[in-house]
This record gives sequence, C-alpha cells and structure tokens, in this order.
Amino acid sequence: MSNELVKAPLTSEMDTTMKTNKIFYGWWIVIGTIIGLSLGYSVIAMSFGTFIKAFETSFGWTRGQISFGPTIIGITAIVFFPYVGRMIDKHGVKKILVPSTFLFALTIASMSLLTPSIWHLYAMCVVIPLLGAGTAPLTYSKLLVSWFNKKRGLALGIGLAGVGLGTTMVPLIASYFMEHYTWREAYLAIGVLILVIALPISKFIFKDKPSDIGLCPDGSTDAPSAQQTSFSKPNTQLVGYTTKEAIKQKTFWLMFTSFLITGLCTSTVLVHLIPMMTDRGMSIKEAIGTFAYLGMSIVGGRLLAGYLMDKFFAPYVVIAFMFGPVIGLALFAMGASGFEAAICTALIGIAIGAEFDVMAYFTSKYFGQRSFGEVYGYSYSGFKLGASIGPLIMGLTFDAVGRYTEVLWAMSAIMILCCVCILMMGKYPELPIRKSES
Repeated sequence: MSNELVKAPLTSEMDTTMKTNKIFYGWWIVIGTIIGLSLGYSVIAMSFGTFIKAFETSFGWTRGQISFGPTIIGITAIVFFPYVGRMIDKHGVKKILVPSTFLFALTIASMSLLTPSIWHLYAMCVVIPLLGAGTAPLTYSKLLVSWFNKKRGLALGIGLAGVGLGTTMVPLIASYFMEHYTWREAYLAIGVLILVIALPISKFIFKDKPSDIGLCPDGSTDAPSAQQTSFSKPNTQLVGYTTKEAIKQKTFWLMFTSFLITGLCTSTVLVHLIPMMTDRGMSIKEAIGTFAYLGMSIVGGRLLAGYLMDKFFAPYVVIAFMFGPVIGLALFAMGASGFEAAICTALIGIAIGAEFDVMAYFTSKYFGQRSFGEVYGYSYSGFKLGASIGPLIMGLTFDAVGRYTEVLWAMSAIMILCCVCILMMGKYPELPIRKSES
C-alpha cells in the first residue's frame, strides 16, 4: 500500500515533465509555414521577372506590355484579398488554405500552356491571385498569430521567412528548367512542387488554433488571458477593433500608406532586377544569382525583425530596416552591377523581409485579433497597390527612354516618406475586449 502511495505522485510528476519537455506543436506550424510560403502566391508573384526575357524572346512582347501583368495581379489582389481575410476570420485557415493550394498548383502548371496572345497572359494574371490568395502571407500570419502570443514576433519572423526561401529557390529552379528545357517546363515543375509538397502540409499538418488539440498559445500551462484566448476559443471574448472601427483611425492609414510606398519602391526591383542586370552585361544565370541575394536577405530580414520586435518598440525597429531600400535604390540608379548589385539587392530584400512580419505584427498590436484577417487584407491591399504600380512605371519608362535611372532615384526618395509614416503611428493602444456576437 505504501509503495503505491509513493509511486502515484512520481508518475504524475513524470507525466508533467514529459509534457513540459515535449516540443510545442506550434513550432511544427512554423516549419509548415516556411515550406508552404516558399511555394505560395507571394513567391510566384515576386519571381515574375525571371520569365520576362523568355516572354520577350518567345512572343515578341515589349517589356511594358509584360510589366502590365504584375499590375493586373496587384489590382486583383487589392479587390479580392480583404474578402479572403473576412472568409478566414469567419471559417478558419484550413478551409481556405487547402482548396486554394490545390487550385493554385493547377494554375501555375497551366502557365506552361501560355499562347502568343498578350490577353492570355493578362487573363492568367487575374486567375493567379484569385485562386492563390489563400496561399499568401495573410493566411499563414493568421495561423501564427493564433498559435503564439509572447513569442509572436519570433514565430512570424521564422515562419514568414519562407517567402525569402522561395524567392531564392524558385528562380533557381526556373533557371535550371529554362536552361535544360524551356520556360514552359519551368512553370510545370513549379506547379507540381506545390501539389506534392505544399498541399499535403496544409491538409495534414496545420491546425487552426491551439485549442483544437487541447493546447494554449506558446505552449503555456498557465490560464490564458482574454487576449490569448481571442483566437483559441470561439464565441468567447474578442480582443480588438472591428474592421469599420479600424479603418476610421489615423493609425490605420499611416500603416496603409507605409505599406503602399514599400510595395511601390521594392516591387520595381523584384520584377525588373533580372532584365536590368542582363541589360548591364550580366548573363541570365549571373542575374538570377544576384536575385538569390534578395531571397537570402528576405530570410535574414524576417528573422532579425521578428526577434527585435519582441524586444523593442516595433516602429523604431522597422524604420531602421526601411532605410535599406533608400540606399539600395540610389546605388542602382548610379549603375550598380556585379557585386555592388548583390549588396543593393540585399539592402532592399532586408526591408521586404521585415515588411510582412510588420504587417501582421502591427495589425495584431494596433487593431487586435477580432478582425485580424480582414484588417490585414486591407493592409496587404495597400502593399499590392504599390506593387502593381511600380513595375508598370518601370516598364513604361524603359520602353520610352531605354533606362531605369530616373525612376530608381524617385523611389529612393519616396522611401523616406515611408519612414515618416511609421514614426507617426505612435504607441500601441489599449484594445477593447468584447463578447462575440455569435
């Protein structure tokens, strides 16, 4: 009898120790996010420039005509992404992510069937964001914010680094197939990768929130606060503003404007970097190698920004990152190529790396989790509005004067205004806590 009395508390203590030492499932969500985003909508949109020269050669399209494609992608995203955010808030991540991943894979694979009609390209540029919206950082950010509270910045930084990983890998994969086969096989290969890698992860690994498997955010064993349970328990207390309340605030429009400017200035390099480098004497392989620095710096920017935003006031951290494009764009305007171009690309990529982390972090801190998906969707629309205009301006300017110099100088100057907007956002507010209407 006495032995049994002794063993019982020991067993209980061992169980507690095992639960404590077990890896928090949220980190598996982070790993899945890295892989999913590396083959998601954002990466494919940012890798569009890899195919510009191939389209010019195959179909005889001008650079201005091709550059209107990313503009169409951006305009479609502006209109559609807030709706996607609303659907994610209402139905959860998986119900949007799984079908979107499947349809996005088929859409990218079908780019291999592109015909010489420029209208076929434009039609595909509408379909890509429509069917791929669920694979964008918006969806994965909602997932990460649900699973993490105290380590939210770090989780966002690590998880959203998948965009940087994909920005490095996808152009290299495309380059391999374009070198050994054609650009059509490159699109087909990317579509297959999405289907066989990203889709199973979205279906079998992801859980919408910790409470789905009996956990709390961050793996905490303490009683969760109202703010922690806002995502993890449905139909209880919701923390934050409604979308209508959020968009009436000056802070929202300062955030929106800063994202718009960042999208405008950085997208010019994302889309036109490879053709710009080949114009300056580099081979297509060397230009894609330079583009790889963009992906690596995006990863570094995300990890560093995510870590620092947990430690320091986020707007101050972000301003430091946003000065990278001011310098990088100016150096590109002065004719940087070779190793200098790699440095410029890294400076711009660091800011892009911080951007999506910042978008999610700012949304959760300034407006809360109540309507996170929809508010994030509007913020992302601001980024895409800028990203849709920038490449078109660059393409039309090149067609008109045969160079990018003036636009690059203008973009460098405008990035300073972005920093001013972020500085004016002010301290984090006290968020309202209300019961769910449902």
